[in-house]
Order: sequence, then structure tokens, then C-alpha cells
Amino acid sequence: MADTQDEKEDMSGSSPEQGAAEQPEAKVPEAGAAPDAGQGGGPSQVGATTGATVAAKRAAEEARPQAPPPADTDVARPAPRPGSIVHRRTLLVGGFWVAMAGLLAAIAGGLGLDFLWPKKIVGFGSAVSVSAVNVPKAGADPVRIVEGRFWLVNIPAGQAESPGGLLALYQKCPHLGCTVPWRPDFVFGGVKGWFRCPCHGSTYTKEGGVLVAGPAPHSMDTMAITVNPNGDLTVATGQIKAGGQDNPFRVVPYPGGGQAPAGG
Repeated sequence: MADTQDEKEDMSGSSPEQGAAEQPEAKVPEAGAAPDAGQGGGPSQVGATTGATVAAKRAAEEARPQAPPPADTDVARPAPRPGSIVHRRTLLVGGFWVAMAGLLAAIAGGLGLDFLWPKKIVGFGSAVSVSAVNVPKAGADPVRIVEGRFWLVNIPAGQAESPGGLLALYQKCPHLGCTVPWRPDFVFGGVKGWFRCPCHGSTYTKEGGVLVAGPAPHSMDTMAITVNPNGDLTVATGQIKAGGQDNPFRVVPYPGGGQAPAGG
């Protein structure tokens, strides 16, 4: 016990200088040295740690294997500009001149000569010649001139109060245009032989084609006749006059009297 008490006294009796000498000295970090990881640091220590972390990430990314370069591909190029567009007006004008050129070529080759210089019109619509041998005798049955589309009648003087002579009657019915035939066997009103339309029954006299029955608006139309010196006739089939009750008076005298046999 005495020894223990003495030791306590020795420990308590030590001088302050001795205690201060025995305490270890605090270490001052050298400039540029990294702080101890176990000790707390100030702001400079935190900044240094962040920089080290960024550098480590950067090194890891650089160490990561790189993807292979992409394969070669065609570079997109702009589409070529469209060619010239033919406008509608240009097309129409061009077509017109092409047609004109074709027409001129046809004329030069003789194809259009008939168009520029038409041939003489013959037959109905023109002057039709009738030979003297085809002129009916006075009072005989009418003669049909097919080429001119008319009936040639020779009315005796005194019949239907006519002075007597030739008359050309257009074969077309004034009603609806049917062809009117000569009916030598048809009896109407006790008289035999009439012009009678087969379509609607219009009936006309032999002596001038005067309307006596049916729906026709008037008598048969007539054509102008010219008697030539040799006895032939020229009938103007293009000059048609509407028929009327005066048809028997439109006759043209014929000196020869006619030579054609009866009937048409």
C-alpha cells in the first residue's frame, strides 16, 4: 500500500514542463501533400477529392473499348432537276402548225385539189339533161327521170285549163318527204291514174300534180325547164318552186310533141 501511494505521489508531483515535453507535436502537412484520409479536411481537401474523382471517371471512359467505325454508306445526293415541261398552249400551237403543214403537203401532192377545185356537180341539185327521146307525148303517162328525182309530164292543151306543155314535178311529197309514185291503176273519184303518196295517202292529179286529197300542205313542187334547139331538155333540179293550184299553168311549150312511150 505504501508503495502504491508513493507512486501516485510521484506521478502527481511531476512538473508541467515534463508533461508538455512528453506530448507529441502536431504534424503540419507539407505543401502539395494530400491530406490524411482519416482526418477531416477543409474546402481545399473536398475540391481535391472531386478533381480526383472526375479524373478517375475520365480515365475509365478512355479505357473503355471504342465501338468500331460505321461501315461506308452512300452519301445522300439531291434528286436531279426535272426536264422542261411542255405547256398546254405550246402543245396546241405546235399541233396547229403541224396540221397546217400536213394540209399544205396534201395540197401540194394533189390530195386537196378536189377540195380547192371541186368537180362539177351532176345529178340532183344541178342542171340535168333529158334527151328528146325521153320526153313523153302529150297526154301520155308521166316519165320518171331518176337522175333528177322528178316526173316529166306533158299536159295536152285544154286539160285542167292548161295551155299545154311540159312540167317537171319533184317526186318528194310536200307532207313528210316520201317519194310519190305514179299510179296508173289507181282509181279515185271515178278517174283512173293519179300520183299517190304511199305513206299517208296524199293524192295529186296527173295534169300538174295538183293536190286533191290527203294531209299534204300543197300541190307537188315544180322545177324550171329549158327546151334546147335540138329538142333536149335542161331541168334545173336545184331551182325548186313550191307547188300550187297554178301548176298546170307553169308548163313550158314543147314543139316536138314528145317521143317517149307511155309509162315511167
